[in-house]
This record gives sequence, C-alpha cells and structure tokens, in this order.
Amino acid sequence: MADNPSDPKYSMGGLLGMLTTQPAQEPDNPLARALGLIPAKPSLPVSPLGAAGDLFPYATMPRTNPPNNLTGLASVDLFQPFGSLAPPRLPVAPLKAPVKRKAFFSFHYDDIMRVNVVRNAWKIDHPDNALMRSFQDSSLWESRKLEGDEAVKRLIREGVEYTSAVCVLIGTDTWVRRWVRYEIARAIVDGRGLLGVHLNSIRHHHTKTAHTRGYNPLDFMAVGKVQEDIWTQARYCLFEKQAWPNGIGGYRWAWNRYSDYTSSVTLPPWLADPAAGYVTPLSQYATVYDYIADDGHKNIGSWIDKAAQGAGR
Repeated sequence: MADNPSDPKYSMGGLLGMLTTQPAQEPDNPLARALGLIPAKPSLPVSPLGAAGDLFPYATMPRTNPPNNLTGLASVDLFQPFGSLAPPRLPVAPLKAPVKRKAFFSFHYDDIMRVNVVRNAWKIDHPDNALMRSFQDSSLWESRKLEGDEAVKRLIREGVEYTSAVCVLIGTDTWVRRWVRYEIARAIVDGRGLLGVHLNSIRHHHTKTAHTRGYNPLDFMAVGKVQEDIWTQARYCLFEKQAWPNGIGGYRWAWNRYSDYTSSVTLPPWLADPAAGYVTPLSQYATVYDYIADDGHKNIGSWIDKAAQGAGR
C-alpha cells in the first residue's frame, strides 16, 4: 500500500519532532579523553540529507510497507531543494579531445525566438571550433499534429536516439512543461549527457531586455533508489517533484514516481548514488550555464561535449 502524502505523520513538524529527540548520555569529560582515560567518541554515520532530510530511514520503517515512493521527502524550499547539505560534485575524469556531436535541444515553444539564437550558434562553424555540428530539438514534435501522448513520446525517443547529449534551454515556464520533463527523462533512460542553459539573459526580440530567470527544470527531476524490503535488490527509478495537498489547505513539494516512464533505469555515471529510500536531483550534478554570462556563443559546443563525455558518449 502506498504512503498517503497528506497523512499528518509526514508533516515536517511531526517528522522533525521524532528526529530531534536525543538519547540520554553521560556528560563529556574532555580532560579525561585527552589523557586517554576514556575512549574517544565514535563518529556517527550522517544521512546524505542530514538530520532534517533523513525522513525515511529504512531501519525504522516496517518491512512490509517501505516508503518506496519517497513522498514527503521534498517539503523544502524551491530554490534549494536540499538546503545547504548537497553533496560535493563527483570527481571529474579528464576530458577527451572534442569530437563531432549531435545534440538534442529541449525547450518550451514559447521561447522559440531565444531558442533560435542558440540553435543558429550551434549550426554554424564558430571560428574557435572547426567541428561540424548538428541537432534535433523539441520542434520536431511541436510543429506536427500528433495523435495522442504515445505519438509525442515516440518522436522524442527518435529525436534523442542518435544524439550525444540533451541540452535543456531554460526560459520562464520551461520547468512546468510535461514534455520537457520527458525529454530530460530520455537523457537518463538512453544514457545521454545532460545540461541546462538559461535563456532569459538573451534580450527579448520585442522588449529588447532580459527577463528574470525561470526555475531550473532539473531541480524537479531525480533518480531514486527503491528497495521494496531488505530481501529484494534495490533498483533505480525516475522521480519528479510535485505539489501535494498538505492537509491544512495548502501545498508542499513531494517526490513521486515519474508517471511517463515507470520502468527501472541505469544510474548515470555522472550522478551520485542515493541511499535506498532517497533521491538524487539531477540539478545537483548536471551543470547549468547562462547563455550570455557564460559566453554561450563561443562555449556551448564545449559544454555539450563535456556533458556527453560525462555520460560516456
């Protein structure tokens, strides 16, 4: 039976109350410890998310009803999904020499004018990069009349299939778009590189001004480790962050199984391995750039090449 995200026991107050109760212990004696008269205190293992994030330790949960949907894990701030406790980035292997790449550009069609700035820079030979480049992008299905969701998924699968990396071009509302999330999911499913590029620093073609950044869509997608019980092997699945009723008339963020792809996935080599019952948001390890501030016209080719190499492409 799945956990109910509205159950009061999963409120932050109830959970933190249980987690902050400390066991009784003898007072410390630093002098005796320094003289070796009493043993040093052993260091305790630390949850990947710290005490505030350690909401579902499997050791304290009934074996017959593990929290395999991770509901309630993300009742935290939108801009810092895991506060200041995000783990350090994984060690980066030395990059190989740049090679010819084919990229898939994922975006919200309302941002098409800014997207074209990026696509035009990618299509041409830049003086600093003599490699011929090509791309597929979201317009391959946006521009057609399709019969149902499966037709959209099929075109996205075909578009991503022969590319090295998925580059998410981030505008104001990109983070809420269903098919952008599916394109991100395909990067994980198909073992492609993944990166994001903010577009709103590019001057709008009408107002001639930059716009406020939109939320990073990679904050809302994650890979989680699911283990039904201690006797079964853990597997990796895709999760997305959604707003759920909090039981008192409002909403809270919660990680839930991604409904548009429910099969197991392989953990990408560039993503940290989460503990069983936890997720690793893609934004913690996939690099995100700003097209203007980071000089995307010159550098986007190297960004995509770096993401592709990180995925072993």
